Amino acid sequence: MIRDIPSLTRPGISLAVGLSALAGYVMAAGALSGGGALFAGTFALSAAVSVLNQIQERGRDARMERTRNRPLASGRMSVVQGCLIFALLLALSATLLWSLLSWRALPVLLVVLGLYNGLYTLMKPVTGWAMIPGAACGALPFWIGWVAGGGGLSSIEPAYFFVFYFVWQMPHFWMLAEANADDYAAAGFPVPANSFSGFSRQAIPRIWALALAMIGGMAPLFGLATGPGQAYALATVCPAYALLAIFARARVLRLASDGFLAGVVLMIVAERLTT
Repeated sequence: MIRDIPSLTRPGISLAVGLSALAGYVMAAGALSGGGALFAGTFALSAAVSVLNQIQERGRDARMERTRNRPLASGRMSVVQGCLIFALLLALSATLLWSLLSWRALPVLLVVLGLYNGLYTLMKPVTGWAMIPGAACGALPFWIGWVAGGGGLSSIEPAYFFVFYFVWQMPHFWMLAEANADDYAAAGFPVPANSFSGFSRQAIPRIWALALAMIGGMAPLFGLATGPGQAYALATVCPAYALLAIFARARVLRLASDGFLAGVVLMIVAERLTT
């Protein structure tokens, strides 16, 4: 069972979630100190959400080539074992987040579980547009870190980053569904791209990627990346990424989107740490 833990918890995604929350914490607190509990708590929460999702979708996962070897879908792990791992991870997350958020940890847990394991997971067999609540959930970690770092909800920074992360995820969801359309169909998941022409199927994720380039370039309008070096970097990187969005293949575009988002966020966080 221990060997199956990585595929059950998807540590790569959980790492990205933890780092996103840590970025929000640094932006609010102006320092890294104290962020370890937040990183661990959001990492554990992401892992718990993944486990519960695989419990919910184990039957459909078993019908997809991409997911049929997951521990619950393949039968190597029982539902009871999966539920136990989920409960332990959720309890760990709640304990760590409570140390920073106090009573606000409860609504955070409820919103994340409600969006991903509620709306997103329940909508997936019904409509391909389940990607919208899924992307909204993926955009929350920065906001969680911002609140944990003492930031106010009326500030513009968490709103900017929420939109930035949300837009980044939309072409990813779209291209993932497009690349695995046959698998999704076999499991009974609708693919939104199938409702569009071939040209539109290629154009829509690129339009989202161009929107991501534009939002990244707008950071100085929100008081972020305002130094000369940062402004020059944005003026160079944003057009380069926009060109990739237009001409690159889907696999290259997904990797470029990850690098673009990580680079812009890291630049903004580094600026906050040095001012």
